[in-house]
Amino acid sequence: MTRWLVPAALAAVALFLVVATHTRQGGWNDASRLAMVEAIVEHGHMWVDGTHMSRFTGDVARIDGRFYSDKPPALAFLAVPVYAAETALGITFRRDLARAYYWTTLLTVGVTTVAGLVMLAWFLHRIVPDPRWRAATVLAIGFGTLNTAYSVTFSNHPPSATALLVGFLLLWRWRRFGGGLASVAGSALATGLAALTDHGAAFYMPAFLVYVLWPGSSRRGAAALVFAAGTAVAIAGYAAYAIALSGSPLPLPLQPRLFDYPGSYFAARAHLAGSTLPHDSLASLVRYAGLCLFGYRGLFVITPLLLFVVWGMLRIAASGDHPHRVEARVALVPTVVLVGYYLLTSSDPGGNAYGVRWFCLFIPMLYVFLTDAYQMLRSWLGRVLFWLAYVVSIPLGLIGAMDPWLDPTPFGSGFAWVLVLRAHHWL
Repeated sequence: MTRWLVPAALAAVALFLVVATHTRQGGWNDASRLAMVEAIVEHGHMWVDGTHMSRFTGDVARIDGRFYSDKPPALAFLAVPVYAAETALGITFRRDLARAYYWTTLLTVGVTTVAGLVMLAWFLHRIVPDPRWRAATVLAIGFGTLNTAYSVTFSNHPPSATALLVGFLLLWRWRRFGGGLASVAGSALATGLAALTDHGAAFYMPAFLVYVLWPGSSRRGAAALVFAAGTAVAIAGYAAYAIALSGSPLPLPLQPRLFDYPGSYFAARAHLAGSTLPHDSLASLVRYAGLCLFGYRGLFVITPLLLFVVWGMLRIAASGDHPHRVEARVALVPTVVLVGYYLLTSSDPGGNAYGVRWFCLFIPMLYVFLTDAYQMLRSWLGRVLFWLAYVVSIPLGLIGAMDPWLDPTPFGSGFAWVLVLRAHHWL
């Protein structure tokens, strides 16, 4: 009977995505990307002026008098053939927003989310022999994380998290389970794709390269060249894209001059995450870190199970003999650096969004260690609290999926999940 648990878990997540995927844009973020998709498919150019979806976003950069989506382009490019097929059937954002949004989201974000979980289940068979734990890991990611909230909208965060996860797993397979250089090449392409979908994924490239070069594996030199070349293609591709648009290889959000136009929310550089140091004191930084990690929008408040995963990974990484200690370090070190970067360079955690959406990037990768983290708990109390956190994380993830882009202003203050329930008259 247990052999059906993992397929059943995957099917449950897929069914959830089919049922729960939204039918309209939720905020500036998804509308900006969809405006780019609409511009490419319907008008044959990149600027979004005059598109239907551009009416719903302020996430745009002005270049030579025209407006462009400021988002990393990979998700929009992925959606272009999907939306092109829809327009051939007469479904457009202007004429039938509900159907166009639903199918574009489901066939890009939804499909890649399920594909990532399938890849994870395939890999976990090597390190987690019990199918009950493999199924529990799939269900935890699919239903009980911050990623759950964004997997039902046209958000870059779940696809980038999937690509980063795949890159990590393919390198692990190469190093520990006899994968060839094709695994390294696949990892490089997946990691590069993650960075083209979410710039934060670039923080993982050096750590992954160090992992390839770490003593103990054969053909390290050749593997390092393959990985470096593969990720360099992604970096060069984005640099060429940015130069073609703006004249600079820097990501568009890191060029404040592109947002200096009348009515721009991002003309105030403090609103442009990653481009400045907005905190004027250590106390301000500490308060902001508390908000993002343990406060109303806190990562560990919305996904409490992750606290146990991180704690377990820290113990594994510090271990001298755990078989997965090196992999835990490779995952944790760039994650800590990335979180620190976001805390230092932002003062608004992702705008109108459920939790701190930037943190979606690394959650599936950390959940690879879910079973290991549980096994590091020695006391019965710790294990009871683990399962309590597991159970609580699921409704918190599902509540976020109801309204991940909620503007909290009319609903007072409180935890993110409280505001969503208020908005839907459940509280």
